[in-house]
Amino acid sequence: MASFSRRGSASTEPRCLLPVSIHDLGCFRVAGSSRSSGGRRAGLLFAFVVAGIFLQGCVHATARSNAPSAKSIPTTSAQKGTNAPRLSPTKPVSPTVRGKRVTDPLAVESETVIERRATAHAAFAAAMIRQDEEGTGGALELFRKSLENDPANLTLAVDLARRLLERKEREAALEILKRSAPRAVGSDQAATIQTLLGVTYAQLARREEAMTAYREAIRLGPDELVNYQALVDLQAVTGHRAQILGTLEQAARVNAAEPIYWIELAELFRLHGKRDTNAAPRTLAAARQALEKAAALKPEDPGVLQRLGERYEAVGLPGKAESVYLSLKTRFPKDPRPTGKLAELYLRIGKNKEASEQLEALKRENPSNPVPFYYLGLLAFEARDFPRASSHFERALLLNPEFEAIYADFAAARLSEDKPAEALTILSRAAGKFAPEFKREYLAALAHARLQHFDDSLARFLAAEKAAIPKHPELLDHRFYFQIGAMLEKAGREDQCVDYLQKSLKLKPDFDEALNHLGYLWADKGLRLNEALTMIRGALRSEPDNPAYLDSLGWVLFKLGRHKEAVVPLQRAVKLLDAPDATVLDHLGDVLLALGRKSEAREAWVQSEKVEKSDAVRRKIDTAH
Repeated sequence: MASFSRRGSASTEPRCLLPVSIHDLGCFRVAGSSRSSGGRRAGLLFAFVVAGIFLQGCVHATARSNAPSAKSIPTTSAQKGTNAPRLSPTKPVSPTVRGKRVTDPLAVESETVIERRATAHAAFAAAMIRQDEEGTGGALELFRKSLENDPANLTLAVDLARRLLERKEREAALEILKRSAPRAVGSDQAATIQTLLGVTYAQLARREEAMTAYREAIRLGPDELVNYQALVDLQAVTGHRAQILGTLEQAARVNAAEPIYWIELAELFRLHGKRDTNAAPRTLAAARQALEKAAALKPEDPGVLQRLGERYEAVGLPGKAESVYLSLKTRFPKDPRPTGKLAELYLRIGKNKEASEQLEALKRENPSNPVPFYYLGLLAFEARDFPRASSHFERALLLNPEFEAIYADFAAARLSEDKPAEALTILSRAAGKFAPEFKREYLAALAHARLQHFDDSLARFLAAEKAAIPKHPELLDHRFYFQIGAMLEKAGREDQCVDYLQKSLKLKPDFDEALNHLGYLWADKGLRLNEALTMIRGALRSEPDNPAYLDSLGWVLFKLGRHKEAVVPLQRAVKLLDAPDATVLDHLGDVLLALGRKSEAREAWVQSEKVEKSDAVRRKIDTAH
């Protein structure tokens, strides 16, 4: 959640509570003292002593200047009664303060107030010392004492409530905030106190009261977006989802002068559109309008401008995002961030040439930065220039061996170069640095399969599955289980292969590769032929001109004894192949022989034997004279 400055909020350091004339003395350091807590302690104690002297002087000055005559004291209703004791105007009753008699009750009241403030200041000074020495926990009681003696100090109340909330002392914070709220009416702390009440109620799971507090905070400070966001979050979890759009539209009617307000409001609209697809067109339009308001305020801060560009991207306006980033790049030519954002944008929208130009610029500006090398590697990989991709990945890894993402992509490039052993070397380096991760385990499984290390391959596939389950179960899709099945079939573990192919089909019943693979496997073994035929025809519905699927169809029809039907898809498969395939030609020869077309069968086997030497095919040729 973005943080926003709050009008009237307490600063990170509570302001000094001593009188203005004493404030500078609170920062006094004894000459020659260091900046240690001892020096700070000396300064605070000195300030406290001077404050005490000052306050005593105030008491006597107030008594002298404000003491009214006896005639000016109003008569109370009790004094009008017949039997009520009377105060003789010539002999007034004088209360005692510090062992001295004071003739004016109002002077007594003034002295009491000032003494309480002196106590508050002393407690605050001691709290600051204690906080330096022991942390906030040891100072809390002294901060409380300071507030008890100066309850009208709203800045201190807000600061103390925040400290208590940080320590999860929510009930104590709530008590302070509820006492302070009536005193804050009309002050610059009123909205802040309501916001903190909202936070406290929410943490206490008193959500309806929290929403009431946030609404009041919005009324008092309508251009503080954090309150709208908190209210929206509560509405989402309390069954008031229908009110969310109204809350956001209320925020959109505010005359806020800060660009960041509109930028983050746009994000709130966008996120609500993702949660409520029915409202998506309306929220998208509102988000874009909010961004236009931000742009109209002509922000100068580069961080705010970058956020504006990012939000333009998020609401589907890449052209406007590009303009913002280009403007930033022109205005701040030494800042590499706009170049990086442009590169990211171009990568995202498929402008690979422009992305490459920005990345090359980044590389020149900072040759020790691994990021441009990494993304240049990704671009080369996408262009299927695997050696160049590997070169970029290798350079990025040299610059930052802790860059975790590089290992998997570098290994994928080496696999694509048909260098599985090198891929495994790269992945083993990552295994010594990072926790198991799906992509690396998956690539290791493929590399082991390529090297025909089938036991190792299965172990790494299972490790990939285990790594994905807690955080990314969506990666365990039909293709993942199909890969395991295909590897097991190569290893000759047909029972296990069938289990994984069926698992793949359970996740996606119309997955054509698994349908064909399992159908062919059963057909080749003469098992469940009618079911195999249904599967293969299902695969052909997805790709009717796939030569492999046509070969499977011809083969299962042959196994069913439907030889005349079988020859058609097999001949078509031969024509559709980019290059002759030994298995398809072998199957065609078997079907032609079954049809009594011996010479054609022999020709098909001869062509098969030219593609791939096979003793079995050679024997068929020899017997077909």
